[in-house]
Amino acid sequence: MPPNLRLSLTIFTIGFAIEAGVDVYHLVTGSPKLVAGGTLFFVGVIATVLGLIFLTLGRHEWNELHRARVHHAHLTFLVVVLLGAAAAGPLAFYAYMPSLSIPSWLAYEVGAAIGASLFFTFILYALIVYHLLGSAGRAILAMALVAAIPVVGFIGYYIAGDIPSYLATVRSSPTKLAALVEPVVSYLSYMFLAYALFAVAFIDAHRRVARGLEPPGTDGATASPPPAPARPS
Repeated sequence: MPPNLRLSLTIFTIGFAIEAGVDVYHLVTGSPKLVAGGTLFFVGVIATVLGLIFLTLGRHEWNELHRARVHHAHLTFLVVVLLGAAAAGPLAFYAYMPSLSIPSWLAYEVGAAIGASLFFTFILYALIVYHLLGSAGRAILAMALVAAIPVVGFIGYYIAGDIPSYLATVRSSPTKLAALVEPVVSYLSYMFLAYALFAVAFIDAHRRVARGLEPPGTDGATASPPPAPARPS
């Protein structure tokens, strides 16, 4: 059995479960305050990075399709990082330079970059696990994407529509991370369904891998044994 692939799927699943639990807490309590002082905010990032590391380490354990998906996951993760930097860079610059006026283009650039970064993050998760799932698991994965995309759009729209007051809050707060995240916590809490569905999909993938339902082959199909050598006449 491919241990690195199974470990990667386990890490992603734990990350999704924690994210879903935190979102349910915010949804039920209505509190915008970050749980554990914001420590759990980094769970998704840490789980994604560790999961990709073990996917990379396990490339030799799997078939050509899986290796291609790992390559696509790396490229998608790079896109996520670049989009995140495109949003965080201008925000940080104007947050720490209160004497500067906020340009009109900033709202559209930051809102679009944040929305696109979150969108490609979920596409990354789908790329990683899609080929390891059966029809039921793929349906769950599709529902997770459907649950996530509207929330992503609302977050980008909110930040783009209220960037002056958003930046004013960040500028006046001694805790920049809390000031950046807490205004959108009420929107982020609706991600609980998407994260829960992703966790179910990754659990299903782990089950299929552990049972050998996805052995090396083409698109998850069992590889045909090599032909027997011809007997000398």
